[in-house]
Amino acid sequence: MPTTASGRIVILAVTSQVRPTAGVGEAAVAKWKEAGLLKPSVIKPVLTTLERSLLLRKLGRLEEEDRGALREVLRAILGE
Repeated sequence: MPTTASGRIVILAVTSQVRPTAGVGEAAVAKWKEAGLLKPSVIKPVLTTLERSLLLRKLGRLEEEDRGALREVLRAILGE
């Protein structure tokens, strides 16, 4: 899990509140079951950091297809 220079981890919001049309900077998690999620989910363009010690557990890992979608969300957030 990537950490910042200060030892914090970078996290993005993921929600199971799926809307018929994705908002700007959102991406559906295509392989949500394989990622360890309980329901169909969407990556939201909400980015923050968290002290590593506050992390309770890792829920899963995105498949390569969804990591590509995550990169697109990050591009939308960061404007690259």
